[in-house]
Amino acid sequence: MIRSIAARNLSARQKSNIRNIAYRLGGYRRRPVEVLVEDVVLHDGARSFLQIGANDGYLSDPLNLAIFRHKLTGTFVEPQSNYYRELQRTYRNFPGMLFLQYAIAANSGVMNMYTLDCSSGRLPGWAHGVGTLSHEQIRKFGDQIENIESYIRHDQVQCITVADLLDRALHRDPDILVVDAEGFDHVILSQFDFSQLSTKLVIYETESMDKADAADLARKLEAGGFAIFEAEQHTIALKRDTETYRRKSAARSKAA
Repeated sequence: MIRSIAARNLSARQKSNIRNIAYRLGGYRRRPVEVLVEDVVLHDGARSFLQIGANDGYLSDPLNLAIFRHKLTGTFVEPQSNYYRELQRTYRNFPGMLFLQYAIAANSGVMNMYTLDCSSGRLPGWAHGVGTLSHEQIRKFGDQIENIESYIRHDQVQCITVADLLDRALHRDPDILVVDAEGFDHVILSQFDFSQLSTKLVIYETESMDKADAADLARKLEAGGFAIFEAEQHTIALKRDTETYRRKSAARSKAA
């Protein structure tokens, strides 16, 4: 009950601070993706990030705890105005942060961003984080939400390409790259030339991705020197030449 009330009334920044304190006191168990992020920070010196589809900076966020603990620097990209404002509040007064209000697409221009109206209180908590450039993609949640068309809303957002984004970003070659774009992860990640980057860790989602696109993306990342594996709802690409990968491989071999 108390947790539910806190979730409704605290800001993303307040919840982030509580998460950080709870972790230090041993009261928060990190998710597998959060463990990986911290390992890359501690063992491989990762200090910079680029996060596309950052939402409010807290909701199911793989970087939030590491940013609060280790003061990473980087660029947040979030097209939705309400979450963009909350994202800025989450990391208010954190040095070395850049906030960009764009969606990332194959071409620059204006497109419709589709979201779910959660104001009725009838939709599940995860629906707050849904935002996509694909009307088809958001309609797929109809298998979990009855009469979903009545909840779908859209607003126009400004889109830029990855090339445009890297021209604006704080770091052109980030240590950690996170993409959460509800079905557009393949469109976005396919624009990166990982042979020209020293990125150590890529975090994305394949749940909403076409199987052929997921396989194509995995091939491209593997060709760029990454190993691919799953961590709950996230798909992880970890550079094979990192200490984190060597430790992970050694642990698997020992367990076998």
